[in-house]
Amino acid sequence: MWLAPLASFRRSPSFAADAGAVAVWLRIGEIRAAKLKCEPFDAARFREVLRDARGLTLWDDVGAAAYRLVELCAGTGVAVVFVGEIGKTRASGAARWLTPRKALVQLSLRHKTDDHLWFSFFHESAHVLLHSKKETFINTGSAHEATDAMEDEANQFAASQLIPRTFESELARLTTEADVEEFAHRVGVAPGIVVGRLQKEGIWAWNRGNSLKPLAGFPAPVPLSGRA
Repeated sequence: MWLAPLASFRRSPSFAADAGAVAVWLRIGEIRAAKLKCEPFDAARFREVLRDARGLTLWDDVGAAAYRLVELCAGTGVAVVFVGEIGKTRASGAARWLTPRKALVQLSLRHKTDDHLWFSFFHESAHVLLHSKKETFINTGSAHEATDAMEDEANQFAASQLIPRTFESELARLTTEADVEEFAHRVGVAPGIVVGRLQKEGIWAWNRGNSLKPLAGFPAPVPLSGRA
């Protein structure tokens, strides 16, 4: 039963994860999410939280920002849980529906930096808002996923939520860390997110600007009572 959601994940020709480890990782997320009290799902409220979440990227304490994110999303019917990698999980995040009124966004913090944390969150949020409630989406960031229509749509959603399309033409003109910090201030996101986008687009090398990408720690547990 727990291997069934891995069907699409395993279609990747670069699949290198251990299926049992992924199944365990998913099950732990489900157990934790079941204990997190949430309001019934409200798509409009969840979209509002996504707009507010851009501001959370500016918090100096990434763990505290993640804690606040969990609280905000619980109020919209989305349980956000953090479960570290187990063995060869190879997953950055997953999204699925636990009930018709409660969605789950599960994050592993596999890459341990703020840009990956926030991109993974917005990517999985896109699956909640845009795609089937019957699917389980597991994200590894592999090249295979880039050719999948729903994964591509989720990537585009996450990218545009963090850096609006009206600003994209300016990215190629960012040549220094000072440029990045000024641009990030105008856009209203953390500099690390801009660095991550520059690296992804091939404008900057993968080893450049990483000093602007703080480590993302796991948030303290969110209280499990107080919401119906």
